[in-house]
Amino acid sequence: MKILHVSKKYPQALGGDAVVVFNLRRQQQAAGHDVVVVTSNCDEISGAPGIYKFGLRDTPAKLDEITPRRIISLLMLFFRMFAIVRKERPDVIHTHSIDIAYVVSLAAHVYRIPTIHTFHIVTFYDKHQSLLRRKVELWLAKKAKPQATTVPNTYDLKKLHQAGLDQTVLLPNGVDLPFWRAYVHADQTADFIFVTVGRLEQQKGYEYLVRATALLAMTLPVSLRVIIAGEGSQKAALSELIQREHVEDMVTLVGRKSPEEVRQLLSQADAAVFPSLYETTPVTMLEAWAASVPVIVSSVGILREVPADFDAAYVVPPEDEETLAEAMSQCVIDTHMRQLVADNGYKEATKYTWPKVAQTAEAIYRSVQ
Repeated sequence: MKILHVSKKYPQALGGDAVVVFNLRRQQQAAGHDVVVVTSNCDEISGAPGIYKFGLRDTPAKLDEITPRRIISLLMLFFRMFAIVRKERPDVIHTHSIDIAYVVSLAAHVYRIPTIHTFHIVTFYDKHQSLLRRKVELWLAKKAKPQATTVPNTYDLKKLHQAGLDQTVLLPNGVDLPFWRAYVHADQTADFIFVTVGRLEQQKGYEYLVRATALLAMTLPVSLRVIIAGEGSQKAALSELIQREHVEDMVTLVGRKSPEEVRQLLSQADAAVFPSLYETTPVTMLEAWAASVPVIVSSVGILREVPADFDAAYVVPPEDEETLAEAMSQCVIDTHMRQLVADNGYKEATKYTWPKVAQTAEAIYRSVQ
């Protein structure tokens, strides 16, 4: 089978969609499929055989915004896709951004190639988003007319079915279990270390983590450190908040880290914390699970409707620094519970291995041919 992925991002550009496309491609090539990727024109994305770049040069952070540069790039993609599809003649096109899915749909229709679209984030029902973005997302999803739409969790599946996208099916995100297990835990320090990884954007909820840390500074009997790895538009605002809350000695912004460096950070961590306001399936949470690090996470994505006795993570409401601080405190104090959460988190991670995800994706591809 020849598969054409079209994605905003691809390594080394930061983003969950980049991680998903890279790992799907790797698994699909290992299974003997011919896989081509069309992606954005970023310096961080290295050119290589089977990789087409489109549009004006841009930065990974700007790709998540609707800017004039991005609109021009999408128009360029519209015309270029005809040439790419004519040359490559894929059996299926798999898109990973809804505006891209719409732009690609005409070329796919002309050449009668089935399309699969994956939502890496679903926002049409999310009040954090502007009304315009929510309405446009749903309109594009319907007008693109993919033969199948996929989402990583059952809550978004239900919402898309209710919105009339009956072709939506489940395709979980995955995790490279051997990679994240392939490290040795570093010697523990006197400090209790929390680690979080992700883009420094409002979506990730880091302001609540900083405020929760400030609350803990007044109550915990142990020394606490919070390491935030990532880059983004909220860096200056977070730095100011850290100073305003007087937690400069506790909270450190360490910038962007490679997967190997993130793995090293997790080896030093006593726990990981992901206070996102909205997600589908946080890939970084799966990675912490795979590394057997206990996780504190907000109730978004796959954790939105977990039962009260779910014990693979400390699950807290989003946008609630007090409850987040309580969970962090419990994680620090209760050693037995912390180990239980870590062990059960690893068991959860084994459900999301990339070979399993790739098999599910292939079954979806074959169902639309």
